[in-house]
Amino acid sequence: MSIAVNYHAGQENIASACVPCAGRIVRVEVFDDLGAAEPLWRALAPDAWATPYQRFDLLAAWHRHVGTRKGIVPFIVIGFDGGGRPLFLWPFGRKQTGPLSLAGFLGSKHASFNIGLWRRDLAAAISEADIRNLMAQSAAGRVPIDLFTLYDQPLRWDGLANPFALLPRQLSAEDGSCLTLDHPAGGIEAAVSPAMRSRLRIKERKLKKLDGYGYVQATSAADIDRTLDAFFALKAVHMRAQGLTNVFAEPGVVEFLRRSSHIKLSDGRPLIELHALEGNGEVLAVFGAVVDAYRFSAMFNTYTLSQHARHSPGLILLQHMIGACVARGARSFDIGVGRAHYKSFFCKEPEPLFDTFLPLTPRGRLAAPAFSAAFAAKRMIKSKPALWSAVQFVRRVRAG
Repeated sequence: MSIAVNYHAGQENIASACVPCAGRIVRVEVFDDLGAAEPLWRALAPDAWATPYQRFDLLAAWHRHVGTRKGIVPFIVIGFDGGGRPLFLWPFGRKQTGPLSLAGFLGSKHASFNIGLWRRDLAAAISEADIRNLMAQSAAGRVPIDLFTLYDQPLRWDGLANPFALLPRQLSAEDGSCLTLDHPAGGIEAAVSPAMRSRLRIKERKLKKLDGYGYVQATSAADIDRTLDAFFALKAVHMRAQGLTNVFAEPGVVEFLRRSSHIKLSDGRPLIELHALEGNGEVLAVFGAVVDAYRFSAMFNTYTLSQHARHSPGLILLQHMIGACVARGARSFDIGVGRAHYKSFFCKEPEPLFDTFLPLTPRGRLAAPAFSAAFAAKRMIKSKPALWSAVQFVRRVRAG
């Protein structure tokens, strides 16, 4: 079987090639325009095996407000069957970094779990040779790709192994962790010890004395903007105190998150959900998350800097969120990627992530070991408590 690979600049077909590949894929098209890829993306999405981070609206908003400012051009790879139906979609972006042309998942650090979109039967059957051939041929366009840099990929998702795990890989700089909700031992009882639940009940009783105290999900435009304004203000202070670069102050990020929080999904829920604890007219804690039938996945969070912080509003909010997830039928829950002590109270199931650095040209083969070594070193530092504590101390000192 051969596969025709067509490259689109808007609607213009600028190149084609054929590659051998087993399976039902008969044609592949590569788009550098999100609008042209949108109908196919939406046609595949309802039944696709994917994470909520691969929704069209989320990545289109990210690209419009953030990606374009970083010089990232869409590189959307779509495979079709003989009836013209999409079988997979890889939501990549291409960027020129010095002499290198790099391609990787759209969304950058704002997309915590990347697998692309696949029809489930194809994801279960495709081989390493198939993926290598598809990537090699899709990369051989007018602007050839030197190196694929595919970050933050889970080994498994919703019962299936990640096809990209067939390629050479290494552990990502940080792992995820999750909480399974859809079995008898799941839910908040499995996540938190009785002693911790008791302490949190005592803390919440103190917060309940505040006027208007409660757990809320922002749904109106006014509530969404008010909650986001509080988040951005609090997060800036927290990150400055830790000596960290405020990623939310990077160009376009505020606009991306605000736009995504206002977009409604087909069920009426926001694309990015905002969950908060409030009292005395103050936002005590807030989480932003992307959600689908399988996973509630937190994207960002913060908590108050007032005296009420001592009552652990962030942990109390997490309890309410887990309860809401169980009620809505979600089967898995995570608090984002990375190490933080509070995460271990709730999400005890490790979720290893991996990166792939796949070179396709001599220039890419020279660069790949440097990328691999840099991210391996980052993981090593973060996995050594003494080293990581030293890094955090230096950051705080520099931040004053």
